[in-house]
Amino acid sequence: MNKIIIVWLLATVACLSARAEYADHRNRRVDSLETVLQKNASLTDIERIGIYKDLMWGYLQTDGKRSVDYAQKTLALSYKIKGLNIRVNALRILGLNAYGGGDYKTALKYLEQALAVTDSMKNDHRYTEADIDDNLSSLYGTIANVYNIQDQLHLALAYYQKALPIFEKYGWMESTSICHHNIGELYLSMGNNKEAEHHYRLAVDYGRLSGDSLIVVVPLKGLAALYVGQGDYAQAEVAAKESFEYFSHHTEEENEAYMGVLVQMARIALKGHDDMGRAEALAKEAKEHIDENTGAEIRAEVYNLCCELAMEKKQWREALDYALLAVDTDTTETYNDMGTYVYLAQIYTELGEKELAKEYVAKIYNGMKQFASKHYQSGLSQMEVLYETEKKEVQIGTLAHERRLYLMLSVLAALLLLTAIIVLIYRNMAEKRKKALLTAKVALETETKERQMLAKDLHDGLGGMLSLLKLKVDSDAPKEETLRMLDSTMAELRHVAHHIMPKELLQGGLKSALRDFAISVPGAHLHYEGDDERLNQELELVLYRCAYELVNNAIKYASANHIDISLTKGEHTVTLSVSDDGKGFDATQPTTGMGLQNIRNRIAPYKGKMDITSNENQGTEIHVTLLR
Repeated sequence: MNKIIIVWLLATVACLSARAEYADHRNRRVDSLETVLQKNASLTDIERIGIYKDLMWGYLQTDGKRSVDYAQKTLALSYKIKGLNIRVNALRILGLNAYGGGDYKTALKYLEQALAVTDSMKNDHRYTEADIDDNLSSLYGTIANVYNIQDQLHLALAYYQKALPIFEKYGWMESTSICHHNIGELYLSMGNNKEAEHHYRLAVDYGRLSGDSLIVVVPLKGLAALYVGQGDYAQAEVAAKESFEYFSHHTEEENEAYMGVLVQMARIALKGHDDMGRAEALAKEAKEHIDENTGAEIRAEVYNLCCELAMEKKQWREALDYALLAVDTDTTETYNDMGTYVYLAQIYTELGEKELAKEYVAKIYNGMKQFASKHYQSGLSQMEVLYETEKKEVQIGTLAHERRLYLMLSVLAALLLLTAIIVLIYRNMAEKRKKALLTAKVALETETKERQMLAKDLHDGLGGMLSLLKLKVDSDAPKEETLRMLDSTMAELRHVAHHIMPKELLQGGLKSALRDFAISVPGAHLHYEGDDERLNQELELVLYRCAYELVNNAIKYASANHIDISLTKGEHTVTLSVSDDGKGFDATQPTTGMGLQNIRNRIAPYKGKMDITSNENQGTEIHVTLLR
C-alpha cells in the first residue's frame, strides 16, 4: 500500500471533513490574533476561547508546540463554559499533533476522549445532529488514519467504514472519494482485489463529481497498480493514462506520485506491449527524479523496475546492482523485500554463486513465515479490539437505556401502559445489541480460521517448493531446471500472499498442474486414470496441496530417488496416491508432523480418508481418497 499517498491526502486537513472552515485555518493571520489577546485583558471567556480555537488550528501545520499550547488552554476553558463542541475540537487538535509527531498511542487517547465527549452531546439540546455527525466523521477518519499508518488494517477499515455513511449522508464528495480510495488501498493490501477495485471505482466517480482532478487520479493510480498486479495490462493502461497525464504536469508538488506512475507505465510497456525501448525510457526518467527527498518505498520500486529490465536482457551483473540498491534503500526488512530476494536468488543462480542463491532462498522462506505469523497475530489482535469495542458499546447503550427508563418510571409511574411499552422497546434494542456482539464474535472466529489456512498454504505450497529448490541448488541440478523452479516459486509467492489458487492449477486444472509439478521433481512420474472433466476448484486445490506435501516429505525426510504420483478419478471418488522408495517409517506409530496433520485437516470437510503403508527401509505408499 502506498502510505505516502494516503498520508498526503489526510494531511490536507480537509481530507476527512467537508467544512469550509478548514481552508480558513491554513491562511489564518495568527499574528493579529496574538495581538488581540495581548492588548485586551477584558475579553470574555467566550471571546477568549474563540481566539484560542482559531490559534490552535492556525498553528497546526506551522508550529506544533504553539498549536498544542492553545489547544490545552481551549480544553481548560471549555470546562468552565461547559462547551462540549469546543472541547472536542481541542482534543482533536491534541490528537492530530500527537499523530503528526508519531506518538500514535497518545493520539488515540485524545481522539477516543473526543468521541466520548461527542457521545455526550447527543443528550444536549444545544447541539444538532449535524454538529454531532461533523465531529464523528472527522474523528472516525482521523482514528482510521492512525491505525492505517501503523498497518493495523482491520481497525483502519472499520473506522473508515464508520465515517463513510456520514460523508454520503451530507453529500461531501471529496471526503467520500478519499474515504473510498483509502478503503480500496486497505483491501488491496489484504489481497481482496474485487473489493479494492469496487472502492477505487467509487472513489473515481465521487472524485469526478467533486471537480477536483487530483482526487480523481489518485484512485486511478491505485486501479492501475491493481491491474498490473493481475497481469491485465490493457485495463491497467486505461487507468494509468489519465493519472500519468496529470502527474506529468505536476512533478514538483507530486514528484513521488509521478515516479510511481512512470514505474506502472514501464511495466505496461514491457509486459503488455513487449516494448523494451519504451520501458527503458520510462525507467530512466523515473531514476532521474530520485533525489534526497525521495522516500525509501518509491526509491526501491524504481530500482526493482530497473532490475527487472536488466534481467529481461540477461544482463545479470547490472540486475544484481539494482537489486542490491533496492534492498539497501531501507535498512529495515519489509515484506516488499521478499520480491527483491526472489530476483537475487535467480540472479545469483545465473551467476553460478550457489551459496548466495541459497542464502536468499532461506531469506524468502523465513520472511514469509515471519510475515504469516506477524499478520496472523496482528489480525487476531485487531479483531479482539473490535470485539471489545462492540462489547463496550453494548454496555454503554444498556446503561443509557436504564437511566432513561428509571427517569420515565419516576415521572410517569401512573401510566402503566406506557411504561410497559417502553420496557418492550428497551428489551428489543438490547436484543439487537446482543446480536451485534455475537456478529463481532463470529467475525473474530472467522478471521482466526482464515489466518490458520494462510499458514497452512505457506507450509504446504511455498514451503515445499522452496525445499525442492534448495535440493536442486545443493545437487548441482541443470540450470534450466533450477530456473524453472525459481519461476514457479515466484508465481507461488505472489498467489500465496493473496491467498488464492496457484496460477497453473487455475488455468490448466489439476491434471496439468500435477504433470508440470512432476516434471520439475527429479525421479518423479505422474500416472493418470479417468476422464478429462475438471473437478471443482476447491477439491482440485486440496488435492494439489496434498500432492505437494507428500512429495516434499518423500524427498526431504525419506531421501527417495523414485516417486510415483497417481491420480485416479472414479465415478464418485477421486484418489491421489504417492509412493516412493525412500527410508520409510513405522506407520503404526502416531504421526505428529504438521504436514500430514495439514492433509488430514484439508480432506476432513470432504469426508476424505488417508491410508498409509510404510515400513522402515521399505518405502512408503500413501492414498488420499475424496468424494467428488
